Amino acid sequence: MLPIADPPVTEDSVFGTFTLQRHERRLLRDGQPVLVGARAFDVLCVLVENSGQLVTKNALLNAVWPGLVVEENNLQVHVSSLRRILGSNAISTVPSRGYRFTLRVAAAQAAPPTDGKPADAQRLPNSRASDLRTYRRTIAVLPFANLNNDPDQEYFSDGLAEDIISHLTRSPWLLVVSRNSSFTFRDTQESSQTIGKALGSRYLVQGSVRKAGTTLRMTAELIDTLTKETLWSDRFDRPLTDMFALQAEISHQIVSAIEPVYLHREERVATELAAQDLQHWDLLMRARWHFWRTTPEHILKSVAYLNQALELKPNDSPSLALLAFTHLAQLWGAWAKDPRAVVAEANRLALVAVRNDERDAFAHFTLGTALSCAGQMDAAIAELECALGLYPQAAAAAGELGRLLVFSGRTEEAEEFILQAIDASPHDPHLSLWIRSRAIACFIEERYGDAVRYAREATAKRPDWYFNHLLMSACLSAAGDVEGGRTSLATALSGRGYTLQSFQFGHPFVQRAHRDKFLTALSNAGWEP
Repeated sequence: MLPIADPPVTEDSVFGTFTLQRHERRLLRDGQPVLVGARAFDVLCVLVENSGQLVTKNALLNAVWPGLVVEENNLQVHVSSLRRILGSNAISTVPSRGYRFTLRVAAAQAAPPTDGKPADAQRLPNSRASDLRTYRRTIAVLPFANLNNDPDQEYFSDGLAEDIISHLTRSPWLLVVSRNSSFTFRDTQESSQTIGKALGSRYLVQGSVRKAGTTLRMTAELIDTLTKETLWSDRFDRPLTDMFALQAEISHQIVSAIEPVYLHREERVATELAAQDLQHWDLLMRARWHFWRTTPEHILKSVAYLNQALELKPNDSPSLALLAFTHLAQLWGAWAKDPRAVVAEANRLALVAVRNDERDAFAHFTLGTALSCAGQMDAAIAELECALGLYPQAAAAAGELGRLLVFSGRTEEAEEFILQAIDASPHDPHLSLWIRSRAIACFIEERYGDAVRYAREATAKRPDWYFNHLLMSACLSAAGDVEGGRTSLATALSGRGYTLQSFQFGHPFVQRAHRDKFLTALSNAGWEP
């Protein structure tokens, strides 16, 4: 066994019909991108760089999750995911020790670096614009400070900011200041408030990069320039290995964390505006604020605001997609008067959203979710894969893909996407749903102790979601705690007319055996649909 090699930063790797592009963090099959989770990609990079050699489990865990305590099962999930993509013989298991990459690897010269400009066109308002609303929702990314004062490291700190800009522009929710504008504030001593006004941007992303020995430390924060508040901050310590892969990983995590924090602030600000001052964006943000409160009263208020938003902007895909979700919320809340009509309308709205903007990842994510409620699971999964192809940082789409894979019985594959979502966006309002999906996967695999643990975690994060208590009831009942299952069932069904049809919309099991097992557990806890 050899020590883990430092991967070259100037070459791609070719094996069979596959090309591993570290800089772009892409895996190609016959020239076409293959969907690979972030952690699985890191595992693959380590194995390929040590092709033919044993890489121990500990070495892989330390390389891919430095400084973190991670269950070995997580590594097994990612290896299984890679085998499904590359073929079962691509990675061999050395019992009780680790893994070996068995395909023959050749080097291919990587594509030349870009000119430093982001790949996507920027949606930039005039930096001197007086429109307060545009100013309020715009975000700028400043060049990251190079704290080592080493000019050779500046390409990395600049590249990190450029990657973040490029990724943020793919979000349907954000207006992003161009690199050429925000990078004029390199090494500035101006306050965040002054920079925000100069760029016409309420929100700033800024950070720093420092090298210490064999470790690279990065910090990042999201600042509200109007209130001078730090809305989010984080620190990332990584070993100095493949700098391009490191840059891609960190930018992915930063973008995934920023979007939900930004939206949460915009939702709150919208609720503080006077009714007569509301414009399209304000109405959309108010609708989101009510939507996440999930009660019938809040959902109906969300619908009212979305209808007003669509009067001002009839073909707006985010508004149409969120309106589709308000219909799905009626299903999941078990209060839809005509469930089949509600499903049909949700699918219609989501389809219109996709047709209006085929590159809107949120619209594809919505259509995939709606299709799953209509029993079209294969088409639903395809839509989620499309959403991730358009916007790989869409943690909600990764988490939803994981959920649908769980209900399809593909639990190992699902775990990859669920963990990707949780790792990337721990502040996302969908977090309870992702943990819930892990509990259902464990239930299917008859690991009832783990199922109870994840069900408790999901319920703790959103105790107001009755279906978390329903899940807890099934898991406790299956684990042998029938009395506990009865208690959770009573909480779930309190004042609620929950039917078998309601169950099916919220639990789209593909395999009848999995569905029957879940229903049996609920029946043992006392449910009589």
